[in-house]
Amino acid sequence: MSDIDTRFKEGNRHAEKWSLEDAEILFYKAFEFSNDSDDCLCVEDAIHHTKIPYSTFYNLIKKYPVLDNIKNDIKKAVLRRINKGGLLAEFNPAMSIWRLKQLGEHDVQKTDVTTNGKDVNNTPIINFVKADD
Repeated sequence: MSDIDTRFKEGNRHAEKWSLEDAEILFYKAFEFSNDSDDCLCVEDAIHHTKIPYSTFYNLIKKYPVLDNIKNDIKKAVLRRINKGGLLAEFNPAMSIWRLKQLGEHDVQKTDVTTNGKDVNNTPIINFVKADD
């Protein structure tokens, strides 16, 4: 086995050095696609449009956490499109709901804090017993 690490040869995209400015250009390109194209139904569609590897996209977010805000904007654009498509019956409503939940949306859950977890119906339970028992 050679002492020279040849995994990162010249020209390999993983060996590239990314500046925040270069990364922002690609992230904004992905955001514009997610906002403008009806074909963008997930964050990965937007990443694919930029022609960078998915792993590079997510590694750039780790390197520059500020890029996570742009990724969240991409996700919100996708959520908006799916929500609108489901409401207007352009998409199957049940599948739209399922997809929205897969993307992190959830049903509203309400908790009754007035009963302290007790039954609302306080009707006493009466058991009738025969007298000869």
